[in-house]
Amino acid sequence: MLFLILGRVVDGTTTEQILPFVKPEAAKVWEYYAADRVRSVYYFADISGAMLMYDAANLAEVEAAVAAFPMAKAGVLRFEIIPLKPYLGIEQLFVQ
Repeated sequence: MLFLILGRVVDGTTTEQILPFVKPEAAKVWEYYAADRVRSVYYFADISGAMLMYDAANLAEVEAAVAAFPMAKAGVLRFEIIPLKPYLGIEQLFVQ
């Protein structure tokens, strides 16, 4: 099952507070990518956070993965997890 993970910088967090965690955070993302869990990752255009597409068996697995992010542990990012399902609206084009 796919999950959208939105990680946003906590209000009031400075760049100086985030910088020590950039490399460890990237290493954790790479770990999940290499394990075939992260499908894609993007920064928000305004650099206020990032999003990941994460493939997991269930929500508990994703929650555990998010809790292991260095920036989550440090409290500089807050995360939202959104379960996704396939869009089936296109089939309405073929209903007669």
